[in-house]
Amino acid sequence: MGKSFGEKLRTARLERHLTQAQLGNGAFRARDISLLETGRREPAPGAPALLSRRLESGRGGAASGTCEDGALFLELSAWQALDERDYGGACVLAGRAADAAAAAGDQQSWWAMTHLAARCLQAMCRVREAAGKASGLLRHPLAAEHPGLRAQAEILLARAYQGMGELGEAVAHARAALRSVQGSAPGALLFLEACEALSSALAEFGQIDEAWEYCRTLVLPLLETGLPREARGRALWAVGNVAFRRGDYGTALRYHRNAAVLLLPGSDVELWARFNSSTAAMRLAAGIHDAETLACIEHAEVGMAVVGLPAAEQLELIHSRGLWLDLNGEHIQAVDILAEVYAHREELPPQAAGEVALHLGLALARTGATDAGSLYLADSEQSFRAVGAGDRAAHAAALAHEITTR
Repeated sequence: MGKSFGEKLRTARLERHLTQAQLGNGAFRARDISLLETGRREPAPGAPALLSRRLESGRGGAASGTCEDGALFLELSAWQALDERDYGGACVLAGRAADAAAAAGDQQSWWAMTHLAARCLQAMCRVREAAGKASGLLRHPLAAEHPGLRAQAEILLARAYQGMGELGEAVAHARAALRSVQGSAPGALLFLEACEALSSALAEFGQIDEAWEYCRTLVLPLLETGLPREARGRALWAVGNVAFRRGDYGTALRYHRNAAVLLLPGSDVELWARFNSSTAAMRLAAGIHDAETLACIEHAEVGMAVVGLPAAEQLELIHSRGLWLDLNGEHIQAVDILAEVYAHREELPPQAAGEVALHLGLALARTGATDAGSLYLADSEQSFRAVGAGDRAAHAAALAHEITTR
């Protein structure tokens, strides 16, 4: 159950100096308002409209007219859609709310709603559109005035460029995010998010030692500062990913197992699905294809069936299933699955497409089709070189040479 709607409702109520009883005013008990604000109850149909009318009146009483185009109603509706994981709906509503806030001269609300729209685009893997929104945030005067807001925009840009395969740009924006929060007071959670974005971008870019140094000196010490459960789980997940990249599989498995204790389906099934999908991919890339890896794949498949995920993330999970089959000796079946994912590689980030080509080439070689396999390995090398991942490009080239000279 999401809390975004409740947090916005509470903020709007306090800004108007209303008690929970005054806002309820006969239609809701004070306890009902409390449950909504803490995210322990979802708003019933019609509740956002009624509550926004009362808040707009400033007295908790019924306001005249309708509010379907009012900024507050649109904001509450956008946050509710986000809680329901309706990212498309939340993006549209946040865009309308941002327009309404701009017309009213409310820069803070414009920022919040534009940031929300960019987050939703990112969640739908529409990374170029997310980058456009984030660039607008970065150019806004509020970004110059507030280091925390500037860091939020830079983090969005880092993740968007990483999704586009422009890894050098991703690293540059992640570095800028970390500079923005160092020496200021944006809060530990934002500092941690900037560290995670930088370590992830550096690891993808092949700067493994530097990525690990950030994990060791910045991310891990923050885990001792009393962060919320989900934040600690995300941090351990990120550190485990970097450890996998540097070949320290024992450390990587330990951090991912610790993260699994914190990232539970009962708290956020979507996050749980994404974590398990990522963990399975990392384990398989390391050649770990045991029952625990299969359990990660199955958990991700269950979570995806519940919440649904964008096509790119579905393809990456199918890729993991195909790789698991290949590593467990089911080469022909693996080729069929990996070839289907490869056929849709345009929907994947370039570096992920390179991984699919790599594993399809190896699976073909294991069936005896070495010539075809070497072609896919060459395609993999090209994909990695295009995004600046020189270490993985060299690995693909070495594998191609090995199977052609075997």
